[in-house]
Amino acid sequence: MSNSCLHPTGMFFVAFYTMQFKHKALAAALILIVLAVFPYLFYTTPPLSTDSPTFSAGTNPKIKTAFLEVWKDYKSLHSYGFEVVQMDLTSSTMEARPVIDLSQVFGSTRQYRLHVAEKVLGSGNLYLSDLPEEVLRGWFAHELGHIIDYENHSNAGMIAYGIRYSLSDEYKREREHEADSIAIRHGFKDEIIVTKKYLMESDFISQEYQDQLRKYYMSVQGAELCPEERIPVLPKVEL
Repeated sequence: MSNSCLHPTGMFFVAFYTMQFKHKALAAALILIVLAVFPYLFYTTPPLSTDSPTFSAGTNPKIKTAFLEVWKDYKSLHSYGFEVVQMDLTSSTMEARPVIDLSQVFGSTRQYRLHVAEKVLGSGNLYLSDLPEEVLRGWFAHELGHIIDYENHSNAGMIAYGIRYSLSDEYKREREHEADSIAIRHGFKDEIIVTKKYLMESDFISQEYQDQLRKYYMSVQGAELCPEERIPVLPKVEL
C-alpha cells in the first residue's frame, strides 16, 4: 500500500517513527564519537602536577606573568591541578579544558589545562607575547571564566557539554557570553573591554576571525553593560 492511501493517523505514525529512527541514528553516531575520541584523549593526556599552576618548558615570561596576575583572583581554582602549555594551535588561540582520567568520568576528581598558542589565530605572524599586557590579562580572564563555567558540570556532563558546544551555535554563544560574564564578575571588566576593542579594531586580525568574534562573543557594548555582580533571578509570580 502506498503512503498516499494511508489514513492521516497512519501517516502521522510513519512520520513519527521515521523521525525516531533519524534521532536514534544521530544519537548512535554521537555515542560512537564519544567512545572513540574520549578514551584516546584521556589515555594520552598525562596527569598534572598538584602544584598549581605549572607552565610548560619555554613558556614566554610575559605570558606567564600575565596569567599569574589573573590567576590570583580566581581563588576557587587554586585547589586544582592546573597547567599552562604554550604550543602550536591550528584552530584557536587558547583552549581551556578539563583533564579527566577515564576511570573518573563518573567521579568528581578533575584537573585543568590551558593550551596557549604561539601566535594569535587569524593574524598571520602576530605573536601572543607581543600583545599588550592588558589584552593578555583580558584573554586569560575569559579562559579562566570557562573553567569556572565547567565547574557547574559533572565529569560525565562535560562530555555532553563538548558535544553541544560543537554542534549548537546557540549553545556556543551562551557559553562564550557566560565566560565573559564570569571574568567581569571577577574584576576584569576593563581588561575584557580592552581585549575586545583590540581584536575588533586591529589591522593584524583577519576579517574572518573578527566575524567569528561578532557571531559568538559578547560585544564591547554588551561587556560595558554587563553587571559586575551576579543579579539574582526573581521567581515568577502569577497575579
